[in-house]
Amino acid sequence: MNRMKLTAQERRFRSRVAQLVHQSWLLRGTLSVRSRRCGKPNCRCTRGEPHASLYLTSSRQGKPRQICVPRAWEARVRRAVADYRELEALLEEISELELARLRRRKE
Repeated sequence: MNRMKLTAQERRFRSRVAQLVHQSWLLRGTLSVRSRRCGKPNCRCTRGEPHASLYLTSSRQGKPRQICVPRAWEARVRRAVADYRELEALLEEISELELARLRRRKE
């Protein structure tokens, strides 16, 4: 592939893809916060302040998988999920540009 034949937009997309792949943690999944009560009689959760936990949910081989995210890792995991979504969107844009190029050649 000759980079000079790419549009400026494609070069920007591809540069950002390279940055994400080489400099980011990438996680496919959805984050959700769950609240629960532990059942201890003197705990704050019995007074209406339930414990909150962050979970990463994704599927592998058609089966849903969930993992509790430690509080210390929350920012990192949120960034990794956001970076994965950005990468996915960029790849979709690159694919659309390539499809348009292919159509022009056939028309």
